[in-house]
Amino acid sequence: MKNNNVCPWWMGYMLLIPFRKFGQHPEEILSPYIKPGMTIMDYGCSMGYFSIPLARMTGRKGLVYCVDIHKKTLTKLKKRSVKYNVTSIIRPLQVGKNYHPADLSGQLDFILLFSVVHEVPDKKQLFSDLYTMSKSGGKVLFAEPEGQVMSQSFAKSLKLAQSAGFRVTDEKPMQNGLCKFLVK
Repeated sequence: MKNNNVCPWWMGYMLLIPFRKFGQHPEEILSPYIKPGMTIMDYGCSMGYFSIPLARMTGRKGLVYCVDIHKKTLTKLKKRSVKYNVTSIIRPLQVGKNYHPADLSGQLDFILLFSVVHEVPDKKQLFSDLYTMSKSGGKVLFAEPEGQVMSQSFAKSLKLAQSAGFRVTDEKPMQNGLCKFLVK
């Protein structure tokens, strides 16, 4: 069954436009939280707008699992990882193919959920899986596009995250939009 809420693969090209950095600069948003050697997941990575900078920040001793539903976006991400010399750090995983949350149990220091949860049909399962994959003290930056996602829907997702075991912090990772940190 097709999920009509999922962004089509070709929109990934629009997400790579340089102009996006004026409102969503990956390094500015993420660098305070990413340390060399971390194991990270970019869930809903598309073509790697955040994945490539995450790989650079965590460095050669780190690892970035890049999860997406579209094979074409992951193929483009692989090509971009060669261009940016981060292929040894990036691990593309396709939902329904080679993405198996149980294999990553207790391994993730940081998870990025950027403008993706509203597209996931089973949010309860998503948060349960993310909790299982997180290390104790692991952080999740959870952000949704304001206007496209209503604050009531965001609040419902936060409650699902809490029911999975996450603690919602008061820290706001970005100035604008619907965003919170979740901690295991």
